[in-house]
Amino acid sequence: MQKYLIFLNIYHFLELGLALNIFIATTKNNNDLLTNQQQKNNSEDTFSNFSDVLNEFDILENWSRLCNISQTGNIDFNIVCIIEGNSSIKLSEFRNFTDRVSSNIRFDLSVTCQDGVIHFPWPFRADKLNSIYIKDCKIKDYNTEFKNPLINSIPDTIKHLQMDNVTIVLRIGELYDSLSRANSPITRDAECGPENMFSIIRRGTKVTFEDIQNYNLYDFETTLANYNHYFNIQKRTCLYNDLEVFEISGTKYLEKNDVNKIVHTDIAENLRILNFSSNGMYDTIYKLQGWRLRFPAMEYIDFSNNNIKVIPIIRDYGRTVKKTTSVGIIDIRRNNISTLTKGMIDSFSTHEFVKVDISENPFLCECGIIEVMEYLSTKTLPKAYDYLGSLECANPLNVRGRQLSSLSFQELNCNQETVINFPLIVMSIIAITLFVIILLTIYFRNLIKVILFTRLNIKFACQFRKHKNEEKDYDAFIAYSEKDVDWVIRTALPKLESEDSGKACKICLHHRDFRIGYTIADNIFNSVENSHHTVLIVSEEFLKSDWCMMEFRTALWKSLHDKGPYLIIVLKDTVTMENIDLDLKSCLNSHTYLKIGDVFFWDKLKYAISFRHNTKQRN
Repeated sequence: MQKYLIFLNIYHFLELGLALNIFIATTKNNNDLLTNQQQKNNSEDTFSNFSDVLNEFDILENWSRLCNISQTGNIDFNIVCIIEGNSSIKLSEFRNFTDRVSSNIRFDLSVTCQDGVIHFPWPFRADKLNSIYIKDCKIKDYNTEFKNPLINSIPDTIKHLQMDNVTIVLRIGELYDSLSRANSPITRDAECGPENMFSIIRRGTKVTFEDIQNYNLYDFETTLANYNHYFNIQKRTCLYNDLEVFEISGTKYLEKNDVNKIVHTDIAENLRILNFSSNGMYDTIYKLQGWRLRFPAMEYIDFSNNNIKVIPIIRDYGRTVKKTTSVGIIDIRRNNISTLTKGMIDSFSTHEFVKVDISENPFLCECGIIEVMEYLSTKTLPKAYDYLGSLECANPLNVRGRQLSSLSFQELNCNQETVINFPLIVMSIIAITLFVIILLTIYFRNLIKVILFTRLNIKFACQFRKHKNEEKDYDAFIAYSEKDVDWVIRTALPKLESEDSGKACKICLHHRDFRIGYTIADNIFNSVENSHHTVLIVSEEFLKSDWCMMEFRTALWKSLHDKGPYLIIVLKDTVTMENIDLDLKSCLNSHTYLKIGDVFFWDKLKYAISFRHNTKQRN
């Protein structure tokens, strides 16, 4: 099992050229590249017309035998290669050829393999190469130029890159040697790839090893730990100013760093199409809640054919972004969404410049769906959401294929008398709860309040009353260390921003909601001020972080200044009290805090976040 998990990480490092893949560039390849570049610098552009280019191309023995070259314009040439059986071609040979032709010529290269092999090192750099399309090929030498600084001397001319069903073939020894030298950085060109591209499309990319039997000869566990440390230290921002299409689809092991890089780190303000379909993802949609702010020209985001079960509140930023000119479509078809809720309908009703498509999901049609469809008929939704009335049932079998809007109580074996009568149930629970409160102690009385609020959405006016001057942007600002980001994104955020237990909360996170251009300190202060509460996820890493402690002190100041229960402390790990900050230690001794292991942890946390202190002005 441990070996399997390590190999998942290895695939993450190797699968995409845009990720931080670190490999050893051999001395031989460096010398070859240096020699070729020197020859280029010492030569003149002597081949400019078609006959000259064709004659020069014929000198490339393998290329001229396996490829056809044709002229498609005054300066444009198209090269189509079919690589069969034991045949192969090398990018280095093509690079020598392009160095000897006129500087104003452009080449479009298409390579299709039938059990053939190509030796193409990433980032496929060759002068005058305008576009490259690779299909059904095995790529070797993929890693040989990742650390070669001489790649920078070759012009970055690729505008379009597409790889379909490509297999990258590596050797275990090469991988281990590269990872063990993770402190030696790869080049920017290897990390970012061609930065002048209009489109990047990778479909069905796979990685395989020639000598998998040698895996046990190397200590990958330690080496990968070193690599992760390097990855966290060096984070480059790639500038894709012309990029309009970015696609990574049909990939079995797509890791979070591959998504985070384009979504959070890189700059691609002109991106129109973002495709992460058919990758087996289940939570990536949470990373794109501020999608319009990052990608103002976005028209289509494809999350179809994944394993998404729950969708968050997707905001429509409308005309707040100048480049917003059309409706942006977020495609979540053919996932695992089984329920249509009133909260989803309420969210969709606010959309003007975004359409979320949840059709073709396996909806479960139970008695409650009729009430939801009746609620839908009372709402005024944009025309783009007319399709909701045509959603079809997947289960149970007796109504499979039927539209949700056409169902009846009889078909679902429901009697109208047995359909949930919410007011009656609420009154019954209140009566029972009052009786239980009389019998139980004050300690359990508070717990009942929590459960009534989170499970039945029963509010107590004295705790949840709002004042007209207390309107804020967020219910809570969550302060956490970078080591706890996975827990916050994958576990806490889906719980708090969904309606699984009570009303959905509006959460502020530093990696998603901090405003660009402001200092971190200003962002922290504004987030605390604009939130009803500040939630501290206290762990050993939290105590070591200066920014986390600054967030704590800002929240503590607000709590003392406003004389209200604004500070919520959550202990994620067992914290050693000897080395703890004195102010935080004082808060732990004087405040009631939550522990993640508590059976009612999520109920208590959501109750605390939804609490509104009834402040009074004093002279």
